[in-house]
Amino acid sequence: MNAKLENPCFPLTRDGKANARRKKIVQAARELFEEHGFHATGMARISQRSGVLVGQIYRDFANKEAIVAAIVERDLDEFLSPDALCAAAMRGETAEVRAWIRNFVAGRELPDLRLVTEILAEAARNERIAQIFRHVDSQLRVQLIAALGVLLPETVPADRIECLADAVVIFNGGTFQHRLSDAGGLEACVIDLLMTFIDREIAALTAAFG
Repeated sequence: MNAKLENPCFPLTRDGKANARRKKIVQAARELFEEHGFHATGMARISQRSGVLVGQIYRDFANKEAIVAAIVERDLDEFLSPDALCAAAMRGETAEVRAWIRNFVAGRELPDLRLVTEILAEAARNERIAQIFRHVDSQLRVQLIAALGVLLPETVPADRIECLADAVVIFNGGTFQHRLSDAGGLEACVIDLLMTFIDREIAALTAAFG
């Protein structure tokens, strides 16, 4: 989860003393991106909102894309809860792992829909932002494959697990899109139906390779 792409889009490593300052910068940028959009938010505006000098912001972040990377990585970590998933897997708690997958499919913990849509729109025209989202997709797949691996026999081929993981990612994308158009979200029965498909595929793979 903490692996970074070898790319200047991602924030430079800093010691603990800089954490509070970086959090102020990231929070200010998050608010401004939501209020004014990515293009209309410059470093001067972020400086004014955060109270951190522009020069210091550039010492912590190479560019605005690096701030976006920090926002996305924090939100992704909160949404995926990798530590909780790892702990459940280590204990062999399949019910907890299945609940983690259900939460992933439902996408209810995804924060700041307006901010995410703003960044997604920017990704269509900004290769550095697009690279951040490719990194996000990679992390989503890694966590899903790990979760599905807990529920499946070790003999199931990796490519079959990856195929199921890709299907679940697509479910997540669909529920996210629905949340954008309907603030009420999906009914539980819809999530139940999606989980029925996943459970059926898990059962079929277990029968075929178990």
